[in-house]
Amino acid sequence: MSQAARWIHLGPVQAADLTAACEGYTRAASGRGVPLTLWGRAAEAMRLGDGVWVEPGEFAFAVLAPAHLAPGRRDRWLSWGLTPVVAAFRRFGAHAWLDGGEVRLHGARAACGTARAFGGYAAVLGALVPDMPALDPEAPASGALLRDQPWLEALNREGRARRMLAAFRYSLEVQHGWQFDTAWPTQAELEAIALAEDAAAQALESAPR
Repeated sequence: MSQAARWIHLGPVQAADLTAACEGYTRAASGRGVPLTLWGRAAEAMRLGDGVWVEPGEFAFAVLAPAHLAPGRRDRWLSWGLTPVVAAFRRFGAHAWLDGGEVRLHGARAACGTARAFGGYAAVLGALVPDMPALDPEAPASGALLRDQPWLEALNREGRARRMLAAFRYSLEVQHGWQFDTAWPTQAELEAIALAEDAAAQALESAPR
């Protein structure tokens, strides 16, 4: 039986927005919630920590799960969160691979991430290029996406960014045994996010200049 999970679009995001959203959602759930993936387009260059940057226009994401649903060792969280990105690229016939905290494709960075804990949750925050990779014309997939899933195969008629995002979502479901439901924040979550944003703003104001 699949584990219920939530798929939440944040809209245009900055680094503080993504961190506050992670803190707010996990605080409201108090470790008793379901896995969730937050995503949005970076409104500006964003630093997520550990040398991880999101360029403007790239997808910024956070994959979060209660700690008991994540690998027991924290040093395995990053590969747990990024392996589905590798699988997403391979659905286009592209030979991506995981190299530490980066997903590499044709020798270039195609995605990256950093692992953190938020309360009782394991989290991987990262960046993902919005364009599906350029393919060898001889590649078996020929640029088509997910022919084994009719509702996702229909996205082959739509934009590249939507195809890349759909491949990521589907790969998370397959590799982690999740079943996403497109969701919106509850009132309690909105209040917790607002508190996290206020705390971040106060910390920024009080920081030495």
